Order: sequence, then structure tokens, then C-alpha cells
Amino acid sequence: MPRMKPVVSALARQTITAAFEDLERTVSPADAREMRSCTALGHVRTAALDIEKQLGARQALRNMRRLAPLLNGLEHYAKVVDVLCNGTPMVSWIWSPIILILRVASEYVEAFEQLMKGYARIATALSRFELLSNTFSDPDFQHSLAVYYADILQFHKHAYKFVRRSGWRLLFLTSWGRFQRRFDNILDDLERHGDLIDRAASARNVSETRQLRQDICSWKEESLEQVKRDEEHQADKQYRSILSWLRVDETEQLSIYESIFEEGSKFPGTCAWMVKNGKIASWLQRKPSSNLLWLQGNPGSGKSVMSTQLVNFLRTSSLFVMSHFCSQTYATTTRYEAILRSLLHQLLRRNGELVAYTYQEYVVGKRLPATSNLEQLIETLLDALSDAGHTEYVWVIIDGIEDCELARQARLITFLGQIAKPGMHGGTVCKVLVSSRAHPIRLKRIWQKQVVSLSDENETEQLTKAIKLYASQRLRLLNERLQQLELNADEVEAVEEMVAQKAAGMFLYARLVLDYLGTNIFYSGDELKQSIHQLPETITEFYRNLLAQMLSRLDPRSVDRIRCTLSWIAYAKRPLKRLELLSALAFSSGNPHVSSPAPRYTLELCSPLVEERRDTTLSFVHASVKDPVTINPDHAVHEHGLASVSCLLAATTVFGKDFHQEPTLLRLVKGVHALHIYSTEYWTEYLFAIAATVHGLEAFPALISLAYSLTEALELLSDTRVSQLVASSGAVDDRLSFLDRHPRVKRQIERALWARSAKRLESEILEPSCPYASATRADFDGVSKMLDVYQKAVEVILDQDSCAGASTEELELFKSQFRTSAYTCRLRSCPRATVGFDSGLLRHEHEIGHAGGFQCSFPGCHYPPFRTKQSLDSHGEKCHASNPARKSIRRLNSASVTFINSFTN
Repeated sequence: MPRMKPVVSALARQTITAAFEDLERTVSPADAREMRSCTALGHVRTAALDIEKQLGARQALRNMRRLAPLLNGLEHYAKVVDVLCNGTPMVSWIWSPIILILRVASEYVEAFEQLMKGYARIATALSRFELLSNTFSDPDFQHSLAVYYADILQFHKHAYKFVRRSGWRLLFLTSWGRFQRRFDNILDDLERHGDLIDRAASARNVSETRQLRQDICSWKEESLEQVKRDEEHQADKQYRSILSWLRVDETEQLSIYESIFEEGSKFPGTCAWMVKNGKIASWLQRKPSSNLLWLQGNPGSGKSVMSTQLVNFLRTSSLFVMSHFCSQTYATTTRYEAILRSLLHQLLRRNGELVAYTYQEYVVGKRLPATSNLEQLIETLLDALSDAGHTEYVWVIIDGIEDCELARQARLITFLGQIAKPGMHGGTVCKVLVSSRAHPIRLKRIWQKQVVSLSDENETEQLTKAIKLYASQRLRLLNERLQQLELNADEVEAVEEMVAQKAAGMFLYARLVLDYLGTNIFYSGDELKQSIHQLPETITEFYRNLLAQMLSRLDPRSVDRIRCTLSWIAYAKRPLKRLELLSALAFSSGNPHVSSPAPRYTLELCSPLVEERRDTTLSFVHASVKDPVTINPDHAVHEHGLASVSCLLAATTVFGKDFHQEPTLLRLVKGVHALHIYSTEYWTEYLFAIAATVHGLEAFPALISLAYSLTEALELLSDTRVSQLVASSGAVDDRLSFLDRHPRVKRQIERALWARSAKRLESEILEPSCPYASATRADFDGVSKMLDVYQKAVEVILDQDSCAGASTEELELFKSQFRTSAYTCRLRSCPRATVGFDSGLLRHEHEIGHAGGFQCSFPGCHYPPFRTKQSLDSHGEKCHASNPARKSIRRLNSASVTFINSFTN
């Protein structure tokens, strides 16, 4: 008589059903249809024979023997699942994922090998149980069995995701380790539940079985968390190494983005018209159309603010957007290679497998971050971004393309057009928006049909409405003044309209008008309106008037100091923070004996044209300010070089000895030496630039005198053993020939360059036994020694709650601006050489990328970097190889087979 099917607990049915639904959500619609057509184990055997024939033809049959026990076990597996699922159609999915996975994997021998190892362990697990009828009716036993079979479905899911990723063959060798941890965790869980089921089926000890079940649940939660932490830790280490290899510093982009976005977010609604624009709305949609868009407008029309608002809109919609903002304030952001590196590091942040591939192929493979390599890598990663059967959309926004190197603009525009071509990247659709002025000729030719022109009549009308809204919000802040002028609501609205019309689509002009209304005195509403009519017609004229008013009441010395301030803001190698700029102004006269930085009110006098950003760096209120501010760039280079050399000369008497004296710490907190990091990084660049001119250093007697004084002081601080080592290392910089007429200065510059070179850093990290690494960096040359002492002093201050002679506000300001100055990268020209890290450990991990060493990325491994890839591979095999012992396959006994068959009879 047929045995009745046992009553299945709700928890067991829910567990197995959830596992099936999870797998179904992962599978693409096309693959799902194919899987549903595979309804019998015979289909699986037939497909397995087809795979066997294919592998036989390629002489790769050595693993097919592992499939036989799996096929045998699946028959019993399906019958048990049929009971747990109460005969639902989901049972047909028992075998179909396996065939699809193996069919795809068989195209790549290494992948097939690894997946067959996993399925061999599943085969072992499926063949080990001796089920008893009096045990299956137990709800706890049913749940354990459901979890066990759900784990097998989880293995199918991850294996399917692996072989269905775009570009998985390319990424296999580098990303397999990440998947293997997931697979091993699932298989370990199978084995633990297998032990539990064995005990429960044998009913040896009920209490022991219950305790084991609880232990397994706890282990599973902890192990999954550990796998996640290991993956994150490994990806983080590799990601930081890649950033060092790229020499990319995201703080610049963050600073630019935040400062622009903050300006737009103060006045909500002023950019709302964009998403209603037909072309922009089409570009924002998740459709493989309207892939290119050019946002075109004049300076001051708000293009950059609009770009940040689009970035924010996409991010808040949980869509993947990459952006880059070119700014003349940060010269590095305008280089083509910098744009590629910026996009690349955002791509890598998206996916850990892409990180593993880039780390192995480019960092460990010692490929240079050349332009062609970066272009190729971006396209490769875009190809590999999408999951199985799902289209991945990527939005790219590049703002300020007109500021890029003129010689590279055409290549940038061509590359952006290339990645945006439909069908170029498999399942990834790339949608590109470029924001610029109207002049790039190649952009006109390629994207002439995808233009949103802010100077067109329709768009200008939208901008006029937006500017009126902006004016309304700004005028609310002046409400008390307007009331005193007896302006009613209609008259205030008329002022808003006047501002909007006067601006003619230029947000920047409207801002200047409203700043003017807020800082001047009017006796009547009519006077206020008349003043608006009399304002200059162009932004350039407006700036000239502001500058003239700023200087009109100053004596010649004060005018020169305002000019010096504007010169530093316009031509500094990087934006200076407040304390850095005040220190620069103090040293710009060429006097190394200053006792205090320039007073803060110096910056306040420049406020109509200059603003302080959130990161406390000083910049012009808009890039267009630089045009009417007539400053000679050559004069700026000389003045900045004078300040840098003076700052270092002052440091020789302060940081050439013990720094624990209170006067030294006080000078730091007050900001006297705030320019020290900047001077260390760029003093050689200034001397090279001036020496390369027609008249050379001889044309600047004050500078050359300071340079010789600095040389004499550095010779006393330098290690005398170094000269021969530097000479034997070869040329450090070809520009040293410009200093042939000044051999003593040349020698000190050569030492300083060598001390901060990649070869020196590599020797210190990877070969501590070599001659020039045996001495510490601080003993190598005078400039490095002073930097070392300076950074130790900064560390001391950061740990203090007070400083004798300084106020609490001064101490907190110093800490906020120089928190990362104690741990700067020791490689010259690296962005992190001036913007450092929060700890020495983070700096060390960063510098390994420069040194070219091979760092073990295994989670928790603290071995120092290896000199060669072979050494790293040997270390991995010796210390981190994971080869779990294979268990023998045990056949189900006849009693168990009869018991399972009775469920479906």
C-alpha cells in the first residue's frame, strides 16, 4: 500500500520556496525559459553527454567523472524537494541550472575545473544519507533538510551569476578567489548540515542534535559575516593600491563638487526646469537611446551647478553616475589622463571583482598608467559591469571640458563618444553628458543634434524664470531693508523681474547684482531700481568696477599686498588653505625672519572677489574673475618661489633641531610655517621654472641670494655619505642642467629630488638592506630631515588639548587644516604629498603602490611587500592555500532509496 506523504512544516516549505524564488530572480528571462523546458533528469543526462563529447574533442575530459555521482544524487534530491515543496512546478528547476552552468563553463577549462570541484563535493553530500521514516516527520529535521537543499540552490545561484557575468572569462583568473570563498562557505554549510541530518536520521541523541542545530545556525551567521568582511578587506587593500598606482586623489573632485553643489542647494527649485527639458529627460531615462548630450552655455550661466544637480538627482535615484569637474583652480583636473583616472576609480568603487582584475593585471602586472592603458581598462571594465541578462546603465557627466588641454580635447571627445555608442559594451549602456562653452569644434561636429543650448530662446526663458526664483529667495534675506524702503510685495516682485532681465540668462551676473544690493545703501526703492539699471552690462566690467572700488581707498603698499593675495589665489600650484595663504603672504617679501603670518583681515578686504570654501581653501568666486585681474604670471612665479625658499630657510633654524620647545609649537599653531608642506613640494619647481627662462636665476638677485643661503644651511643638515650614492643612481631630472652655473644649489636640489623619488621609496620599502635605505629618510637630505621634524611636531600638537600662548580657537583651526599633514606621501608630485593620510599605516599601504611591491591581499595577512610576483605566488600557496580534503562518495543503501521512493508513489 502506498505510503502517505508526510505533513511538511511551514518553516521547511518556506525555506526551500524562498531559495527557489531567489534563484529565479537571479536568472535572466531567456535562461528561465530554457530551464523550464528541461523537466526530466533524462534531459540532464543527455545534455551531460553533449558536454562530455565537446570536452572529449578538446581533450579536457578529466573532470566529467565527477558529474556522474551528482546526476545519481539529483534524482533522490528532486524527490525530497518534491515532498518539501508539495509538488509545485519549482521542482523542474532542480537540474536545469546545472546544465546551463556547465555548458557555459565548459567553454573555459579553468572555470569548468573549479566548478566541477564544487559539484563533486555536492555529489558527495547527496550520497551520504540514510533517511528513516520516523525522522522525516520531525519539523526540526524537515527544516534542516530544507536548509541543506537550499544551500545547493545557493551554489547554483552563485555559479550561475559567475558564468553569466559580462566578460567573466576575462575576469576569471582574478575574481575566482572572491567567488571561491562564497562557494566554500556554502559547501561547508552543506557538510555541517549533513552531519546534523545524519544524527537526526539515526536519532542518536535528541538534545545533542538540537544543540548541534543551534551551533550550525550560529556558525552560519558568523561565517557569512566573516566572508563579507574578508571580501571587503581584500577589496579595500587592493583598491588603495590601485589608487596609488593611478596617483589619483579624490579629495580634489570632492572639494570642487561640494563647493559647486552647495551653491545650488542653497536655492531649491532653481534647477528644476532641467528634468522637464525633453532632451535632458530622455537622457536621464533607462533606455538605450539619447546616449549623448551636450549642455552648452556662456560663462556664468550655471552649467556647473546644473551638472552637480544632475549628479545628485541620479545618485538619489540609486543610479550609477560617474562625474568629473574640470577646474582651473586645480590644474591637474584639466588633464586628459586625470579625467580617465577619475572615471576609472569611480568604476572600481562600483564592483569588487573589477578591483581584483585591475589589481592583478595592472598593479601586480606592473603596467604603466599610460593614456592608452587607461582607455583600454575603462572599456574593459564597462564590458564586465553588467550581470546576467540585465542591462546596466552608467551615466557619465564631464563639466568644464573647455578648460582641458587644448591638444587633448579632441581625443577626450572621441573617447566619450566611443564609450557611449550603443552595443559597445554588451549589457552595459553608457550615457554621456558634456558641459562646456560653445567653442569646442569637434564637439559641434559630433554632437550637434544632442545640444541643450542655454543661450537659445526657449532655454533662456527657462533660465530667466529660474533666475527670478533665485532673486526671490535672495531678496527674502533683505526683507527688513526692503520694508524700510517701503517696497510692497508687487514692487519686490518687480525688482526680481528686473534682476532676471538684467542677468539675461546669467546666474553669475544675478549673483553679483544681488550682492551689490545687499552691500550698498539706498534711501528709496526708486534709487535701488535706478542703481540696477546703471550697473555694467557685462560680468567682466562688473569685476573691474569691484576691483577698482576695492583698491581706491588703499595706499600703494596695501594695493601691492592685495595684488599678492590675488596672485596666490590665481597661480598657486594648488588651492591654499587659509593659514597656508596667510603664511605665504608673510614670506612673499623674501624675509625668512617673519614672526607671524599675515593678518586675517587681509583676506576680508578681498571678499567681493574671493571666497573661502568648505575645506577652508581660498578661491575666486568664479573662474571668470581671473580675466579682469591683471597679474603677470612670470612675476607670480618669481614671488611664489621667493616665498617657498624663504619658508624653507626659516625652517632650518626651527626644524633642524629638537622640536619639543614651546616656542616652536606655538609658531606652528599660529600658522607661521603653514606653507612648509607646500614649499617642500614645490620649491624645486619654482627654481627650475625661473632657471629655464632666457635670463635665468641671475635676473633675480634676491631669489638667488636666498637659494645660496638655503644651500649652506642644508649642507649642514644633510648626510655626507649621500652624494656618491646620488651620483651613481643616474640623472634624477633633466632640468638640472639649467642649474649648471650654480653647482651648490644644483647638488642640494638633486639630493632633494632623489630623496623623494620612486626609486628611493621603492628601496626603502622593499630593500631595507641597500646602502641608501640603511639610513633613515630624515638623515638623507636637509629638506627631508626638516619635513620629518615638522611632521613629528604636528603629531604632538594633534595630541594636545592646549598650547601655551595660543587660544582654543587657534588650536582647533590648526588641527582642522593640518590633521593629515603628519602623514604625507614621500613621493614627489603625488597628490597625497600635500594632502596626506590620517595615520602612518594608511600612508604605508598607499606608498606600496608607488614602490611597485607585491602586497599580499589575503584578509588579515600582514607580510611585508614582496619583491617579485613569483615570491608573492609562493607565499600564497604556502600560507593561504585552501584545499579541503575530499570525502569518499557513499551510496544510498537500499532502505533509504525505498523510503524516499515511497514519498512519490
